[in-house]
Amino acid sequence: MANTKKTISSRISHWYTRATGAVLALVSPAMASRWMFGREMYRGFVAGSLRDADSKFIPRSTSADADVKKAYKIVAARCRDQVANNSLISGGINRICNNVVRGGILPQFKFRTRDGKLDRDTNSKWRVLFTRWTKYCDITGHDSYGSLQRLGLRHMWSDGQYLIHRVYDTSLPGIVPLRLELIECDQLDALVDGILPGGNVARKGIEYDAATGRPVAYHILPEHPGDYLALGRRTKSTRIPATEIIHVWRRDRISQYSGIAWLVAVVMESYRMEDFRHITQDAARIQATFAAFLKSAYPGFTLGGGLSFGGQAEPISPASTGENVEAPEEIRHNVIQPLPTGTDITFAAPSHPGDNYEPFVKDSQRWQSGGLGMSFEAYANNYTDASYASSRSGALEERLSYQAQQQFLEEQMNRKVLAWFIEAAYIAGLAPGRMAGYARDPQLYHEMAEGQFPGWSWVDPRNDATASEKILDLNLDTHRNLAAQRGLDWYATIEELIEEEQHLLELETVRQARKKIEEENNAE
Repeated sequence: MANTKKTISSRISHWYTRATGAVLALVSPAMASRWMFGREMYRGFVAGSLRDADSKFIPRSTSADADVKKAYKIVAARCRDQVANNSLISGGINRICNNVVRGGILPQFKFRTRDGKLDRDTNSKWRVLFTRWTKYCDITGHDSYGSLQRLGLRHMWSDGQYLIHRVYDTSLPGIVPLRLELIECDQLDALVDGILPGGNVARKGIEYDAATGRPVAYHILPEHPGDYLALGRRTKSTRIPATEIIHVWRRDRISQYSGIAWLVAVVMESYRMEDFRHITQDAARIQATFAAFLKSAYPGFTLGGGLSFGGQAEPISPASTGENVEAPEEIRHNVIQPLPTGTDITFAAPSHPGDNYEPFVKDSQRWQSGGLGMSFEAYANNYTDASYASSRSGALEERLSYQAQQQFLEEQMNRKVLAWFIEAAYIAGLAPGRMAGYARDPQLYHEMAEGQFPGWSWVDPRNDATASEKILDLNLDTHRNLAAQRGLDWYATIEELIEEEQHLLELETVRQARKKIEEENNAE
């Protein structure tokens, strides 16, 4: 029957094509020819097939922004639920944040002297100024700069976007007055949508310039619409200029204007597998309950009561057929206990989870780990079948995923926050060194800082160290780049080594002086 329906569907599609071509031919033979040619070219690709089982695979071709608008709320809610309640997803996101952010992506300042050399003294002062600021950067006073980066990355996986609003606070002398306020995109006023009176275009609370497509302003509600204090009342949004907001999101399609959760391709697989796992656990728990069933081989012979285990019961003597006999309510352990004549006893045999449970779960976890850019072993915390070579290969591949996320945070968040920081330090008069011409060309100074990514230790220290030495001997890389791969600032490391050597020289001088005094005392 199903094959008959598919055949009929294919014939209808074929008749539709021919009929449409015939109608167009009546109007314009050239148009009909072009239509038929394009139709056949489209169907020439395997992905364009509309036959048999492929006939139901016809997704709608809409803009990315239309897809995001339609699905954003339910996708975000589902992803947040899985991050909060699914142990594998929660652990995977924590592991990603640990590798991508660690203690925070801190800046390397690269201010230069007039002769073009790096100004080590000025850069060191900028680094100290920024390090002090990181402890007070959160407007709520709760998080450090590194914690805000971790929080933002978590929202990328569960929400796909978030906002950073800059606020100024001069209450702490000597601290750059810039403060950061992180806002969930749920607070964007979705009712501000469409063509605005001034000619700009609004999309879900974000106002864009109609000519360039650049954000002009953000219409933000004063509180989260899902907060229990906001339920049942409508609040008016505030229009905040785009210069005061950093909208962190990733564009996957040209027609996209806002982000979607990075877990979107994984969330249904993770939810269904978690649901299946709980159902299997419930079935196994029920079947594992030790139960026995009694039945009689004689008509009219009735067994009353039930059987439980571990208690005491009195033995009973066999009874004649047709007589009601109460079977023992408990079976005593370590005792040979008689049952009524003709009684057959059957025990429940648990069959869950079964031999196919583990391979099925592992297969699903492999699919999920691929969506998170992690190896199966790291995601599932299962290294039972992993060899050293596969673990090393998986770790190196994971680092590429982590590095891509580091670069994303650097471009979409860190550099923009650094520009705000340098501007706030200049305005507050806290900037180390001269900043001539800043008011005329601030971008020149904003580009003098970039993020220093957290690195990783060597997978195989001996071989990796030998390889690094060889790379340096062949002049294929620099000490600075190799240090950066391990999350170190080479210039800061050199300064620490110099300071350490000076302390060691002072220590050696003290030891020699003490040795000389001891020798003089012994001579006396």
